[in-house]
Amino acid sequence: MREDTIPMPEQTVNLTLGQPIYAQALYYTAMFSQKPFREALLVYRHGGTYTVLSPGEDHHGCWVSATAPLDPPRHVAFMSWPSSDWDNDIVAHTLTFAPDTGAFTQELRLPGEAVPRAQHGFAVAVPSPEAIDPGVGWAALRDRHQRTFHELRDLAGVRSVR
Repeated sequence: MREDTIPMPEQTVNLTLGQPIYAQALYYTAMFSQKPFREALLVYRHGGTYTVLSPGEDHHGCWVSATAPLDPPRHVAFMSWPSSDWDNDIVAHTLTFAPDTGAFTQELRLPGEAVPRAQHGFAVAVPSPEAIDPGVGWAALRDRHQRTFHELRDLAGVRSVR
């Protein structure tokens, strides 16, 4: 810290996570090596907040889509909020979906790294997203939506083992 800098006290901002309005089951066919979780559940919430859950992730952030909020997403920018999932830092993700094939590409931007990481896979909409309670955790939601994840694995050309 420079000598002429006055330390500022930490400040808190309270945010309300909106109700789920859309959700996608994701299956990664190429992924970031530090987050090797093939399956994930992405829950879009009212007011531009989101929750993502996987076998090793459970964090929140905000999103903005190039389509109307209740239309299926085509190009979405996500900014994660500081969490232990990302060493208490933020991370940016931009996902582009191809509705005709179910495929998506993802650009992952990590703080301080000039070159983004490329990821890709397949996505399927989860039925009745308004009934999803992210608070029950990944395992319960994976079991509850096993039919959707089976459909997703079929789309990705992966034999299901569950």
